[in-house]
Amino acid sequence: MSSLKKGQAGACHVQKDHRELNQDLSYFHSDESIGAGLPLWLPAGVVIRDELEKLAREMEFLAGYQRVVSPHLAKEDLYHQSGHLPYYEDSMYPSMDLENVRYRLRPMCCPHHHKIFSARLRSYRELPLRLAEYGQVYRYEGSGALSGLMRVRGLCQNDAHLYVRQSQVKAEIHKVLEMYQKAYRILGISNYRLRLSRGVEAGEASQKYVANPLWDWAEGILREVLIESGLPFFEAPGEAAFYGPKIDVQIMSVHGKEESASTVQVDFISAERFDLSFINEDGHKERPVILHRAPLGSHERMVALLIEQYQGAFPLWLSPEQVRIVPLADRHQEAAESLRLLLHNSFIRVSVDDRAESLSRKVAECWQAKVHSVVVIGDKELQAGKFSLQRRGVGAQSVSSEELLSLLQSEIRDRK
Repeated sequence: MSSLKKGQAGACHVQKDHRELNQDLSYFHSDESIGAGLPLWLPAGVVIRDELEKLAREMEFLAGYQRVVSPHLAKEDLYHQSGHLPYYEDSMYPSMDLENVRYRLRPMCCPHHHKIFSARLRSYRELPLRLAEYGQVYRYEGSGALSGLMRVRGLCQNDAHLYVRQSQVKAEIHKVLEMYQKAYRILGISNYRLRLSRGVEAGEASQKYVANPLWDWAEGILREVLIESGLPFFEAPGEAAFYGPKIDVQIMSVHGKEESASTVQVDFISAERFDLSFINEDGHKERPVILHRAPLGSHERMVALLIEQYQGAFPLWLSPEQVRIVPLADRHQEAAESLRLLLHNSFIRVSVDDRAESLSRKVAECWQAKVHSVVVIGDKELQAGKFSLQRRGVGAQSVSSEELLSLLQSEIRDRK
């Protein structure tokens, strides 16, 4: 981690924002008939989404998370119970009346996950219980705040809720921050800093937050974790969630604006609101503390930040088009198609450019389209049994089909 600075890999002297890059690279599309802030994901953007979700699933599996799925809406009463309607209604879509019952699109997954926790009696032996979901949520951002993928009204969030004992809170937050740092290293993100988002200062009154004597304890725990981790951070009173303080990861956009990309929040309110409990060693009921965490935030914002960081020139594992094969003439197309099938059947994203254009033009268009690797096949390559591999920022090299496949699979596996 470093102090805030411009993004690194793939950066150029004049950095474009993700909306400008999208005009040429087609990650998403907006349509007035669907609505502002409700983007349509195009195939190239979905590739990046899917790879991020795969990364999150792998990290969560290794960390002992269990995946759940919950609906996009619920009865309005659920959001009264959670506190979202009293404290968050301005950011929610209006209610829908169906058969004399009011429903709301969910702004967050947490109330649904609390209901999963309470679906049966829990034992202290099950804790920490970590429930994860890439959940679609809906938040009514003002039209003036909407911006490409960075600020939207419909988003898919890398969400999870950890149900823990008070004695487990600090250790779990440490583990969450370690997961964040691992994810950011893999993604090549270093232009971020951590913010301890607190409630109001002592003595100040606010209707934005639920009053609770555990506020100071929770803020103290988060501060201790940050200090023990040796991670630089700054404090921001008034930036907490309504149910508790949090640590936010702030990333700089190409416009020099900080965006909250990830979060871990301490919630000591919801267990009381939902009457959540587990049976402790003495056979008595005990309230859990809930940690809300989203290391990759939303697909929308994280993809926007990565598009800007790499300026569309993604590392191999994230590249929407990993390989493009360029046959020099019609007589080379059979070999090109054979190689395409070999790579495609190995789950590598590959295409063939068999147009009657010059080699120089085809290769130039590959780089403009941010293709990661280009394979050229001509007479010389067929005779030698090796193809000419050109990669972004690397000189050409000769490789056999087996060597090419091995190289690509190794880099994709290691997320390079």
